Amino acid sequence: MPSIDVPVVPVVVEKEEGPPPAAKPIVGIIYPPPEVRNIVDKTASFVARNGPEFESRIRQNELGNPKFNFLNVGDPYHAYYQHKVKDFKEGKGSEPAAPAPAAAQPKAVTSATQLKQQEILKQIAEPFVPKDPPSDFEFLADPPSISALDLDIVKLTAQFVARNGRQFLTNLMNREQRNYQFDFLRPQHSLFQYFTKLLEQYTKVLIPPKDMMSRLKDECHSVAGVLEQ
Repeated sequence: MPSIDVPVVPVVVEKEEGPPPAAKPIVGIIYPPPEVRNIVDKTASFVARNGPEFESRIRQNELGNPKFNFLNVGDPYHAYYQHKVKDFKEGKGSEPAAPAPAAAQPKAVTSATQLKQQEILKQIAEPFVPKDPPSDFEFLADPPSISALDLDIVKLTAQFVARNGRQFLTNLMNREQRNYQFDFLRPQHSLFQYFTKLLEQYTKVLIPPKDMMSRLKDECHSVAGVLEQ
């Protein structure tokens, strides 16, 4: 009996496509911090949609605004910005968190499109308005125009007084009352205010108040709280 050859039907196994791998950082590009990256990504998305004319308008309207320095060729984040524009044009970039406006139609710029671009600019750069004016720096005192030797004497005296107390200051004033280099200990001297400021600062460092230590610990774990001050 003759043999019958049965044709073998190849089985096609469809390969499931998984999610695309996460984008890896590109060598040679400086990535901005998250708060700056959000503005850069939004701007790159809008420029990719609306064309280079929109970028030119941002340059004009935000001239002198440090938030948009990445538009300058010499800025460290300019390469990252150009890379994001290219990604958005090629459909590789992920949209920013904020809702992006619809792509502008290819037509001549009119007053309506200008208003639309102004609204986009407001979305990109939302100004942070603090609730209250920031408090003065506790550990900042501008040094006066004196010699380095006199400045060292004032600083060292403030350190020793902060460490040893007011009684040390009283004994020092009595002992050095005829020494002109310690005239800044007199209230009527021009350097007395600077010496007093240093004394307050050194005292807080050497003998910190209880509330200061707890406040510093809280600020270490809450960056947002520091920015709101």
